[in-house]
Amino acid sequence: LVDVAQDVIVRIEDCGTTNGIWVRDISPERAKTEPIYEKIAGRVAAEDVSVDGKVLVPSGTSISDENARKIIAASVPVKMRSVLVCEAREGVCRTCYGRNLATGKVVEIGEAVGVIAAQSIGEPGTQLTMRTFHTGGVAGVDITQGLPRVEELFEARIPKGKAIISEIDGELEIIRQEGSRKVRVISREEFEVSYPIDPKMTPLIKSKDDVMEGQELARDAKGNAVKTRHAGKVTVSPKEITVRTLDEEVREYAIPHQVRIRPELDRRDGQKVVIKAGQQITEGSISPQELLHILGKEAVQTFLVDEVQKVYRSQGVDINDKHIEVIVRQMMRKVRVDSAGDTGLLPGEIVSQWEYEEGNAKALAEGGEPATAQTVLLGLIKAALNTTSWLSAASFQETTRVLTEAAISGKVDRLRGLKENVIIGKLIPAGTGLDYYKKQREQAARVLEEEPIDLETLSV
Repeated sequence: LVDVAQDVIVRIEDCGTTNGIWVRDISPERAKTEPIYEKIAGRVAAEDVSVDGKVLVPSGTSISDENARKIIAASVPVKMRSVLVCEAREGVCRTCYGRNLATGKVVEIGEAVGVIAAQSIGEPGTQLTMRTFHTGGVAGVDITQGLPRVEELFEARIPKGKAIISEIDGELEIIRQEGSRKVRVISREEFEVSYPIDPKMTPLIKSKDDVMEGQELARDAKGNAVKTRHAGKVTVSPKEITVRTLDEEVREYAIPHQVRIRPELDRRDGQKVVIKAGQQITEGSISPQELLHILGKEAVQTFLVDEVQKVYRSQGVDINDKHIEVIVRQMMRKVRVDSAGDTGLLPGEIVSQWEYEEGNAKALAEGGEPATAQTVLLGLIKAALNTTSWLSAASFQETTRVLTEAAISGKVDRLRGLKENVIIGKLIPAGTGLDYYKKQREQAARVLEEEPIDLETLSV
């Protein structure tokens, strides 16, 4: 944990992002069972929080303890800043981090929040159970809990007893055939396409007719025709012909014998069951990699924070969300390049979000084609080895490989984290050792040189 987060230091005042994370379903009842108060108190609002038509917390200001209680009492959703959406190029900004839990004030620039997060998660880890629960039955599914579950999440592994999840929204039906089971999810989407017709054209169909894809709808005397691009039902009006189309998408999942379908989905009374994309079809643990593919970055970030919290809360351990968020941010700060376009990147290469965005900006400025990439979820070990500092990566694991690669590609270590500075015996860039304070000291020294203080006038 420390290895992956050691370079997360509060470096700037505000990154200027307009993004935030939503906390919905806020209610006094839910606050009794879940720590919603701790979730929102001390955070900075990303949008105005209004209660009864009045702005209680303006955007960009911290949510005080008293306001947090008022928000819970009024059951108002909150969009707040978080390190998960922080756009600081290195480390994080004060505004996205919010309150320092040790002092009760907004975090200071220079605070090593990454190390604090790693220690806050690692220390109570000693209280977690090592058990793996067996659900019974002839071929029961093992459900990993406790410390192994936290490790499974932070290493972004495919979980033991992986659940099958739906890739699309739609209606679910269970098909049982000769000892085998299949789940079919059908998504039906209705949309209309209008085709304008010239007054000289003669419609070739009538309202409520069914048409096939490519069929002619109207034709004029010269033989010019309007054809439909979709199959569907037709409505004819003087100026246009509208085709109402039903778009159908089907996904099928084979269910292994020993796996149980979730009871709420296994309806035998003939009622329709509607399922959402990313929802579990079978019992077990959701694979974060699959969730990333189906629902995207934000859904996975929320899932990882919630799942880690579930494990700690089951043992009566309270950890603030922001510590887990710091670690999850480190796991998801890289992208895998799909196509390089006219950038200097390579397909399949894993680079930071910033390198990718900079490469694209440069290519677009020169009139070239931008690269395409997708966010990757790296486990802690991979994330620590993929850090920008080769000194830090080499001191962690696979030293020979890391040093060889760094030498081949002529990498430069800018010494921006704690570890690499400790290795070479330099002052660490945290607290007053940060460039921010160094510049302030230099500025103060220059002012003193220009206008020396007269000690005699001070004593008077």
